[in-house]
Amino acid sequence: MRKYIITTFFIILIVTTSILYIQSQIDTKNNINNIANINNQNVNKNIYITTSNNQDVLKVQQITGWPTEISTYFVEEANTRGVLIFEEALPIASIETGGTYHFNSTHHNTNGSTDQGLFQINDVTYLGIVKQLKMEGRQFDSWDRTNPEFNISAGMFWIGYLKNEYQLEKEALFTSYNRGVQGGKKYASRYGSYESDYSKKVKAIKNSY
Repeated sequence: MRKYIITTFFIILIVTTSILYIQSQIDTKNNINNIANINNQNVNKNIYITTSNNQDVLKVQQITGWPTEISTYFVEEANTRGVLIFEEALPIASIETGGTYHFNSTHHNTNGSTDQGLFQINDVTYLGIVKQLKMEGRQFDSWDRTNPEFNISAGMFWIGYLKNEYQLEKEALFTSYNRGVQGGKKYASRYGSYESDYSKKVKAIKNSY
């Protein structure tokens, strides 16, 4: 009888051990699958982001004719500042340069000031933007407004500043970019709307994209 009890005990022990081992293997496999799924999701997410950025870069190249390096910088700076590339940045750049997207464009105003570069940064605005970008620790080979890298950064900073600091968008953003914040307010107060010839042109360019 004692021998039977011992034998039965060992059988139960072996069965229990086998069950625990199998369950452990199942849990391990599930954990591995879960980790793999998470990693795949992250990889897919990264691929999507990269693909999305690449598509934007390619589209910017097609529209502007810029080389890859400048187009990539344009997209990255827009994303950093929360500026919409094809709804805000490129349409403004197009209007400011007459659709040429040239960085050496210069316009002389009747008041004696000049607007330069892709985003036609004015003399006064330029000084303020340089101060802010230097406070951010930004460095450029040249702080000249015709330098593509600086002008893109300056333009994106200014558009982002108008959007975030003054909560401007659409017609208000475009008209204020063209006339200044106070000039935009005066225009809207006089005509009852921020919609201007400038904002209409920007919207037309945007719709063509």
